Amino acid sequence: MAKENDLKEELLKQMDKDSVEAADVSVNSARKIIEKHKAQLRRLKWITAISWLVTILYFVAMHILKDILFDGNIGNFLTEDEFWLISHSDTGLKVLIVIAALLTYLIYSKSRTLTILQVCARLANIEEHLKKISQDK
Repeated sequence: MAKENDLKEELLKQMDKDSVEAADVSVNSARKIIEKHKAQLRRLKWITAISWLVTILYFVAMHILKDILFDGNIGNFLTEDEFWLISHSDTGLKVLIVIAALLTYLIYSKSRTLTILQVCARLANIEEHLKKISQDK
């Protein structure tokens, strides 16, 4: 019986040792994943800011162009090319706004995912700390 108890205790120690090593690996993996998400979020923020800037500049440029076209025409008659430009410029603006809005939503969802990952990593650290405390007793 003594040998069986010793064997049991040794196996339990090895299992606990393996779980601590696995936890260290998972903590490092969690950090890598969180850093990857942070880098993606930074890039996404830049892309979104640039898309909104392009959208605003496009709007201002088309507004100025329309003012020039309407001021230069007598009786507000437009040529076929000018009419095509104006009608498609509005469509282009709508497309740019939709793209910028989708990128903004993507930032929101990515930041929520990052927050959840950070909370999970903190909970895993707390769990490991509690395991160590319970093993010390």
